[in-house]
Amino acid sequence: MTSDRPRLSVIMPVRNEAEHLEGAVAAVLAQRYPGELQLVLAVAPSTDATEAIARRLAAAQPLLTVVDNPAGTTPAALNRAIEAATGEVIARVDAHAELTPGYLERAVALLAATGAANVGGIQRAHGTTPMQRAVAAAMSSRFGTGDARFHYGG
Repeated sequence: MTSDRPRLSVIMPVRNEAEHLEGAVAAVLAQRYPGELQLVLAVAPSTDATEAIARRLAAAQPLLTVVDNPAGTTPAALNRAIEAATGEVIARVDAHAELTPGYLERAVALLAATGAANVGGIQRAHGTTPMQRAVAAAMSSRFGTGDARFHYGG
């Protein structure tokens, strides 16, 4: 059975994300996108075990590709990941993010329905420590982000 959904490449710039990388990768792979899915990690030089974790995950998951980002910057990571991407549609996900179930399918459907060049959802910040929770509260408020509605909705 062939899907009518476009091939989708999820690109993820990665640097010093040993603590969050496995969860972010698991959330992308749990999407159950009905078309072909690829996940490309662009790994910058890190001071933690990020690179080892990325390579271990890629060895266990054929949908996952790792590319090096020797420049270490986010723009360079995005460019390296896009070069390695095989999808007709590109989705960017950060390495400390966890997508909600169905996010990718809804985003691709919205692209098709509206003809938009870019779509996205609300970025809901969370934290585990008191300081992280305080920063998350600020990032989820107009007082902390101005009129950046992708942080708080609208």
